[in-house]
Amino acid sequence: MSEAYDTSISFKERLEYDKLSFYYISLPVILIGQLLGALLLCAMEISVVDLSSILIWLSLNIIMFLYRFYHYSLFKKESEHEKLKNAALWLDRYYTNVLLSGIIWGSSAFLLFPESNLLNQVILFLFLFAIGFSALGVLATKSDLLITYVLVMYGPILWRLFSLEGSLYTTIAFAIMALVLIMMLVANYYGRVINESLMNRQHFIDMKASHDKLKERFFSLFERAPVGIYYYDESLQLQDVNMQFLKMSRVEEKQDLAGVSLYENIDDRKIIDVHEQVFKGKTGNYRGPFRLALNHQANVYVDLSTVPMFNRDHEVAGGIAIVNDITSEVTAQEKMMRNAYYDMLTNIPNRTLLMDKLRNLIEAKKTTKAYGVLLFLDIDNFKKLNTTLGHDIGDKVIKQVAHRMEELTGSYETLARIGGDKFVLLIPNAGQTEEDAKRRVEEKVEKVNSSFAQPMKVSGQDHHVSFSIGAILFKDTNATAFDLLKRAETAMYEAKRNKRGSLEFYEDSMSAQVEEQLMIENDIHRAIRNNEFVMYYQPQMDVRTNKIIGAEALIRWMHPEKGMIMPNSFIPLAEESGIIIKLEEWIFDRILKDVKEMVKKMGAFPLDHIAINISTVHFLEPHFVQKLMMLVKKHDVKPEWFELEITESGIMRNVEDAINKIKELKSFGFSFSIDDFGTGYSSLSHLKELPVDVIKIDQSFVRDMNEDDEMIVEAVVAIGQKFNLEVLAEGVEKDETLHYLQDIHCNTYQGYLAHTPIDLDSFESLLKAAQTD
Repeated sequence: MSEAYDTSISFKERLEYDKLSFYYISLPVILIGQLLGALLLCAMEISVVDLSSILIWLSLNIIMFLYRFYHYSLFKKESEHEKLKNAALWLDRYYTNVLLSGIIWGSSAFLLFPESNLLNQVILFLFLFAIGFSALGVLATKSDLLITYVLVMYGPILWRLFSLEGSLYTTIAFAIMALVLIMMLVANYYGRVINESLMNRQHFIDMKASHDKLKERFFSLFERAPVGIYYYDESLQLQDVNMQFLKMSRVEEKQDLAGVSLYENIDDRKIIDVHEQVFKGKTGNYRGPFRLALNHQANVYVDLSTVPMFNRDHEVAGGIAIVNDITSEVTAQEKMMRNAYYDMLTNIPNRTLLMDKLRNLIEAKKTTKAYGVLLFLDIDNFKKLNTTLGHDIGDKVIKQVAHRMEELTGSYETLARIGGDKFVLLIPNAGQTEEDAKRRVEEKVEKVNSSFAQPMKVSGQDHHVSFSIGAILFKDTNATAFDLLKRAETAMYEAKRNKRGSLEFYEDSMSAQVEEQLMIENDIHRAIRNNEFVMYYQPQMDVRTNKIIGAEALIRWMHPEKGMIMPNSFIPLAEESGIIIKLEEWIFDRILKDVKEMVKKMGAFPLDHIAINISTVHFLEPHFVQKLMMLVKKHDVKPEWFELEITESGIMRNVEDAINKIKELKSFGFSFSIDDFGTGYSSLSHLKELPVDVIKIDQSFVRDMNEDDEMIVEAVVAIGQKFNLEVLAEGVEKDETLHYLQDIHCNTYQGYLAHTPIDLDSFESLLKAAQTD
């Protein structure tokens, strides 16, 4: 039978197949035995039986021998699968052939029975018993076949004996019947023995297959388990390890760990104790770092459990350790803790850790006299850098700033990034007196300024960084950590307001100013929602004819409590906080809406242009052009009606990007002017490259003009004429100024001499009046 164990075949089918195999395996011996027996019987009966009868009977035996041997050869050639499939057919053939052999041997009662020779008759009886016994064992489990075989095998001889005269033959017949009955009983027993043996064999095969399957499953579980598993003996020597443990231990081959002593290779006594727990009949548990001394790699973190391993006598023979690698989990937890207390970009302490340390320091200062200092550092103009050059460059700048600041930070000091471009330096001991503490702060700030005097190289470009710094001194105080941080921030904003790149110490008077600024900043958000802003329009005049040719749109804030607020009081705050983009989006929407209404009322656009101021932050935003064109389509106005004003300092922040945006917007029809021209220092070298249409002379050169101012104004007008640009003078308030502008051929002007900024209704009335004139 094949060694493979097919679970799809039933036990009964396998038993039948086993029986079939047993019968056919022994068939050649039986056939040869029967053939030799037939030859021997014929030889012994040849002197008392007719030769023709012997030849006939012997021929039948030889034919039967060849026929059954032929079946045997077919069976041997048959595949195992086909044998299993046709087992019942092959058994039927075998039983049929046994019956046929029985018939042939039974015919010997007619062909080979010597009527006058008792000895030879007995010899025939003995041969029949010998041949029949071997067959009865095969047929014992089949009662119908057994009876049939007995009838065809012994029926003829019994009939022959009963037909002969004499009590001797009758006695012999009864004796044969008794012997046949005994043979049947013995054959039945023999058949049961065979069947039980075959059944036991199948049961053994079942058990072995089940054992092999369990062994295979266990081996598969052991080797392929997602956790490390190893066995160890009473000496804590490793007996076997699985693949996962090899991987965890960074060992290539099992034999490298076979026989390794845990006593010698694990330094942590707690881990050894966990392994020894099994010898007390207990389980052990450990969670923490784990490393075998033979492995020079870094520790792994594990969740380790040990259980006793018993022998056949149920005695503890060692232990089984199950090791779960939790390094990723522990690392993730550590990373989570680090993220909670450290800034992810710069890897320095964040606001949470700073506030913890500040609270502890405030508590410690209640028992000491030395001053602590909190420095609040804000990078000047960082929002503009971030907007114009992109957040990627901004992040690189922040990282370099943190690196330089770390080099300046003492071992007992704490540098933290609390958000955006804001850093805080906590100095726990700055001196015993206020003067000493301030001197220590000034020395620290001087080191910072000296360090950052050298430009930072980011993406191949130099970037200069300066800080506006606020400082708060404290010792025994009732102020909270939040209060101190807020005061340091307040001092920083005071430094920024007075002079960027400077240091200011906190004073109580600063809080009111900062609160006012913060209140205005918060009010801007509310004002946009409540529609508190309005647009005013200041006419722009032709210098030669003194007629209105355009207007500049100017925003005003109608505060519900403070009345009208001028733009210089809130625009810088809006730019600093970043809300300027949202505010200017509102401005553009309102101006385009106003112009649409004006055109509807007046039948046509009555001016050359409406000038709109744009902050640098907004103009250099990536999607500025798309958003502006969406508003143009929304209000159905023409870009040719609008002149966009940008400052020369804004252009210089990113000349290439500014030029590309100007060209793109001009292709749609917008015109451009440079506002506050002359206040910068770089525009002249780039003016010929800038595709602008107008340059505006800043009112600081025009309002109270002196000889120096006249030289600048004349130079700007000459530049405009040279580059074929319109020139507009702002802040014209006197007749003599207008006459002067006429003399030097300036193109346009605006100022209080002609008109103050007025609301839309008043402006429309002014235009209608000008048309009637």
